[in-house]
Amino acid sequence: MTTDARFAASADDRWPEQAARLLANLGFQLVEPERTGGDETSSLLVALRPTPTLRHFDPESIDYWITEGGRGRAARLDRETPFPVVCDFSWGEIALTDRLGVRNEFLSFGGALRAQMTPDATALVGFSSQAPILRGSGHSQGTDPLAAEVGVFIARLKVPIDFVPGVEAMIARAAPLALYSAFIQFVRERLARARGLLDANRWLADWSSREGARMEAVAAEHWKAAKELRRQLGAIEAIARE
Repeated sequence: MTTDARFAASADDRWPEQAARLLANLGFQLVEPERTGGDETSSLLVALRPTPTLRHFDPESIDYWITEGGRGRAARLDRETPFPVVCDFSWGEIALTDRLGVRNEFLSFGGALRAQMTPDATALVGFSSQAPILRGSGHSQGTDPLAAEVGVFIARLKVPIDFVPGVEAMIARAAPLALYSAFIQFVRERLARARGLLDANRWLADWSSREGARMEAVAAEHWKAAKELRRQLGAIEAIARE
């Protein structure tokens, strides 16, 4: 879908106007960053309308994750939600569901959420993140080639959460770019351990090499934080195996 860097770069009260313009004929749109201009913000825009348009995809609810007290909790937005909403959202899945139960899914590393009701009774919702928001499975979109790898990474993060107190809060404290950096490091390490996997996924190896070098250059502190997070998680997993 079309990138509009003016929306991604906007942090003022004009965002509902810009979101409404981008969603004039759509139920949702993923606005990807224009990195040549120095922008790193990915934005997922969603319109919850009072009446289906039958033109694209008509979301009626949005499911996502937030963190409360160091623990992840499922959250939902629909037209019954009290607006406006301004909060953070957590890493994991964002799912848009229409009146027929059809879903479009996305994967994220966390970020900021804002939502506002317009005069025409449309709820405009914006998920924004300095880390990528990736298209997962869905009815109205193609799947990002990295989505399966991010799914593996998220599943791996969940393992120690289930049996070690405090791990979930530790992961929740990580910034979106730190989690994204940890994902890149995870992919590089996984490929390095398995030659057959590396040979079968040359595009993934090339991508992780390029993106790792870029992140080390533009987000060095987040890259270091990711290494420390993965070191701590590795130590926890080692203890659990003993």
